[in-house]
Amino acid sequence: MKILAIRLARLGDVILLLPALSSLKQASPGSHLTFLTGHRCAPIAEMCPAIDKVISVDRVAMRDGPAWKAIRGMYGLVRSIRREHFDLVMDFHGFRETNLLTWLSGAPIRTGMKRYLEPHLGFCFNKAPVPEDKTLHVAEMFQRVVQVPHFAGNAIAIPEDLKQWAAGAVPEGPWLALYVDAPVPERIWPPEKFAAVADFVIANFGASVIVISGKSGKDQAEKLLAASRNPGKLKIFTDVTIPQMTALIASAQLLVSNDTGPMHLGPATGVRTLGLFSVGYPEHFRPNGPGGRFLRANPIERIEVNEVIDAVKEMWPIASGRDLRY
Repeated sequence: MKILAIRLARLGDVILLLPALSSLKQASPGSHLTFLTGHRCAPIAEMCPAIDKVISVDRVAMRDGPAWKAIRGMYGLVRSIRREHFDLVMDFHGFRETNLLTWLSGAPIRTGMKRYLEPHLGFCFNKAPVPEDKTLHVAEMFQRVVQVPHFAGNAIAIPEDLKQWAAGAVPEGPWLALYVDAPVPERIWPPEKFAAVADFVIANFGASVIVISGKSGKDQAEKLLAASRNPGKLKIFTDVTIPQMTALIASAQLLVSNDTGPMHLGPATGVRTLGLFSVGYPEHFRPNGPGGRFLRANPIERIEVNEVIDAVKEMWPIASGRDLRY
């Protein structure tokens, strides 16, 4: 069976979808699974053993660019999908554009997720889509769409060369990973507070700390470094690829992260994760791995340093039992 899964956007959602896709592949031995996603999410999809082929598109460029270019790009995409002769297409995005792609694929079985209170093109499907349930965690919602037993394994596999790169990039011994960036200021916990947590872990656990952000979060990382009493025990990564970021987080003892896509790399790689929430919805996006926790306050500055330190103290002894050799 040839299967096409569609989820175009947001890194966190794609990470949370990978276990469901792994479940789907496990339930269909011998199937060939293709995943259509946005170009920014493609690198993490390529690390999922269940996915045989990744098709990436620049959805934003198609949406915001000249109309003629968008039409040409969509036409080429539809042609390439139809040439694959998929048996099953599943729309995990639920936008009208992905509804139409599902229909235009020509697959004999077309289903997916119907977004809550959003426009839906019902004629694009010949198998009833699964209504989005806002009471469920996003990962569980995706699992409901595939309608097969849960996958009992790792949805992300880190290549050996990336493991070696991460081992050489960070200090020996246990370390705490801090992800200090976020797409909007409302989700960014103050770097000075992150620095206080880092100093506590260094002083009390004898650990080092790695600080991670995207390029746009470089200022946050530098402010954290300036506020720390132990700058020599901190190592900053502000310009790494998504696979490199995944390898760094996977080798940490514990991840403390703002509510943003990379937060989900912790649970996806078996790292206990503490998420810091403000305007987001932890009911749907909390760290969903074993022992994952979250704190929430709005504005986010109201999350106190002592609250985070207390959570880290509770999580660290358990996390320290992890095998750091992956």
